[in-house]
Amino acid sequence: MRLLPEARNRRFLAIVLLLIVVLTVYMAGVHWWFVAPHLDIAAQMDELREQQQRFREIAAQRGEIEKKLVEVRAFEQGSQSFLTDADANSAFSDLTQRLKQAISARGKDENRCSIVSNSNYKGGSEETYERVTIQVRMRCDLEPFAAILYDLENGNPYLFVDQIMISRQMPGYVAPGAKAPSMALDIRFNLSGYLRKQAKAAG
Repeated sequence: MRLLPEARNRRFLAIVLLLIVVLTVYMAGVHWWFVAPHLDIAAQMDELREQQQRFREIAAQRGEIEKKLVEVRAFEQGSQSFLTDADANSAFSDLTQRLKQAISARGKDENRCSIVSNSNYKGGSEETYERVTIQVRMRCDLEPFAAILYDLENGNPYLFVDQIMISRQMPGYVAPGAKAPSMALDIRFNLSGYLRKQAKAAG
């Protein structure tokens, strides 16, 4: 006897409902309690295996890395880019002396180019190598000052000039027949260099 359409539909609907019930029971009672944790553990194990493989590759390169570090240290010790002083206090004096030498070489007339004042500066952000800075104020004509900057920033060790402020002071009263005072610029800037040793890490 052939099933009527209504009977076939009821049987199909019953099968669909049974599948839904089985799937719901599986997801609620089996997958999230048993299968999902195992899948998560398996994924973690795969990630750990990948990390272990990367560590093995790095460990295999240890000899080459140590060789490169030795080369870097040797280059650093032989580099002329750093100040040769052992500490910041002597480096401050060295920077001042280098500035005076540059002024002596480029500023022939001391009345037209000279240091007004200079002081040690210990502020600034932490850097890999210890930075030594002096704050300078000087009076100088623009042309020799430009030559002084060139000498400072293009020699060894590497020196850096920043925070430059330049102003021109207007002369006061000049008596008739008197020589006009110097119109040299009033210049302020920071002159910095780096010590060879690395800065101490903040505790």
